[in-house]
Order: sequence, then C-alpha cells, then structure tokens
Amino acid sequence: MMNRGIILLLFVSVLLCIGCSDTQHYKFTLRGNLEGIMDGEVALLKPFKNEVLCSTRIEGGKFELKGCLEAPGQFGLKVGERSFLVFMDGHDMRLDGAYESLSANDLKGSPANDLEREYRDLINKEYYGRQWPLLEEYKQADDAGDVKLADKVMTQVIRLEDTRYELTREFARQHPDNIFSAYASEQIGREVYRYAKGLYEVLGAKVRESQWGIALKKHVDDLVTSIEGTEVPDFTVTDEEGNKVSMSSLRGSVVVLDFWASWCGPCRKEMKSLRELYKELEGQGVRFVSISLDDSEERWKKACEEEQIPWLSALAEGGWEKSTIRKALGIESIPHIIVVDKEGKIAAKNARRNILRERLEEILNKK
Repeated sequence: MMNRGIILLLFVSVLLCIGCSDTQHYKFTLRGNLEGIMDGEVALLKPFKNEVLCSTRIEGGKFELKGCLEAPGQFGLKVGERSFLVFMDGHDMRLDGAYESLSANDLKGSPANDLEREYRDLINKEYYGRQWPLLEEYKQADDAGDVKLADKVMTQVIRLEDTRYELTREFARQHPDNIFSAYASEQIGREVYRYAKGLYEVLGAKVRESQWGIALKKHVDDLVTSIEGTEVPDFTVTDEEGNKVSMSSLRGSVVVLDFWASWCGPCRKEMKSLRELYKELEGQGVRFVSISLDDSEERWKKACEEEQIPWLSALAEGGWEKSTIRKALGIESIPHIIVVDKEGKIAAKNARRNILRERLEEILNKK
C-alpha cells in the first residue's frame, strides 16, 4: 500500500506539470505501465537540454504524467536512467514496455511519433538502402587510388540527395498538417534553395507556424540571396603568405570556390578529385581557390603543407561559427563547392565531382 508521503509527492508532481500559463496551449496526459522498474522518476525535458519541464513518480511500474506546454513538438523523455527523444502531439498517450529496451518506438498515441517511424522506414529503404552500397564501392575505389571510378560513384551518391528530397516532399505532401512533416522538411531544406522552397510549399498553414516551419521559411528567405544567377558577395580572405585576396579581384575568370577545413575528412578526399580537374582545365581560364573555415590558422597551415594545394589557398576570417561569407552563401556543411562565372555571378552551388566537371564544361563551351 502507498504511504501518505508518496501520495503527497505524486500529487505535487502532477500539480507542477498541469499548471498552465496563457502561452501554453498543448495539454497532454502520458500514462505508462513498465516492466523491470518498480519506482523512479519520469521527466519531460527540453530537447538536448537537462531542463525539466515536468515530472512525476513511477510506482509499481506505473506512472501518469500530465502537462501543459506551449505547443506540440520534440522533447526529451527520461524514464529512470533511460533517455530518448520523442515527438509529442497527442492528448492521451501511453508508454508501455520493458524498461531495459524502452525507446521512442514504445510511445503510442502521438501521430507525429508514429509518422517519424514511418518516414524512417521509408528513408532507410529508398535512400540509405541505395546509398550504403555506393559508399562501399566508393571506399574500394578510393583505397585503390582509382580517382575516375571514385568520382563516378561519389557523383551517384551526391545525386541521391535529390531522391531524398523528392521522397520527403511527397511524404510531407501526404501529411501536410503533421508537425513531423515540418521537422523532416527543415532537416532537408537547410542548404538548397530549391529543396527549402519546394518543401515549404507543401506544408499546411498550421505546421508552417511550428518551430520547424518557421525555421524552414527562414532557410527559404536566406538561401534566395545566393541562388544561381545572383552576384556572389564580395569578401576578403587571407592567403598563405598573409596577403588579402578579394572576390572582386578574381572577376574575369571562372572561379571554383572550394570551402573546406583541416578537420573535415571528406573535404580532403574531395581535393583528390579537384587535383585531376585542375590539371584537365589548366590554361582554360578557370581559377581554383580553396577557402578554409578553420578556427585555427596553425591547423590550417599544417593541413595546407600536408595537402600541398597547387592553387590559391586562403583562410576565411571567423572560422566556422563566425564566418560571414559562410553564412551569406548558405553553407551548412562542407565540402561545399561554388562556381562563379566571369561576371561574378553564382553559376553552381554545392557542385562536386562529375557534377562540377559537367557544369564547368557547360560554362566554358557556352558561346
């Protein structure tokens, strides 16, 4: 039988959870029946933080957590010593299962959490299922030093990003009013304007107002300033001798801007392909510039010495976090290669391997 102290503690916990403010409109109840744990605490946390939003006690393997939040979303759920992320948008949810294997998959009654599982299965089959064999083939070609084959296979890997975008857009189109569609769309739409715009267009009005819908709209607005055909912002970087080099000083040549960092393994692999392309295009009016987003000048110079980069190599001010040019060009991951035409306009973004080769051939053959 539960003693009076435990009853009081449970009562206080529930009261702490269900007190609502004027800005909190999402009310929920989460009940559970767990095997392998008799007592402990269940706490709802801000995602990726230890801030407790509300909590309650587990008694005899059972618990009831009631709460009121500003909006449905993704949260951390801590059950005893186990923690995982869940999507919560249901009003009456359950978490039943064995404590030792408890995961987000055991949460029932949340449409967004259910949809996350469906999307994950789809992407695992149609995207990662096709990507993994290609990555293995790429590794073998790269280990063998076969640059042409490595370029061919990596080009296929890169083009699979269009497949992931199309899968996500169709998924979001089928579920336009579910917050998970906004979440998945924001993840895919961070760096490519076409992706961000296409995904935002299929979201319902309500989920556009979610944190992910708002973030996706910001990607659309930010990325439109650096799409193909826009003039590249003028910026200044510092070369290995300490000289300042401006983008405007390169006007008149087709310029390949290779954004990288010493700590980025794929960036340094990318340079193998760039070396071959550099040799092929020598004397054809194409200039290569590798721009490091390193925070440390010392590590950048050490990497330059190791790579023996045969073209202009420079360091961007501010490193990854504070680089104004990275933010202005909407670069969220590296390696990232941008082609600038003779007029100083962006001719291609994130063009790598044979995609870069094909784009440069188009530009050089254009009359």
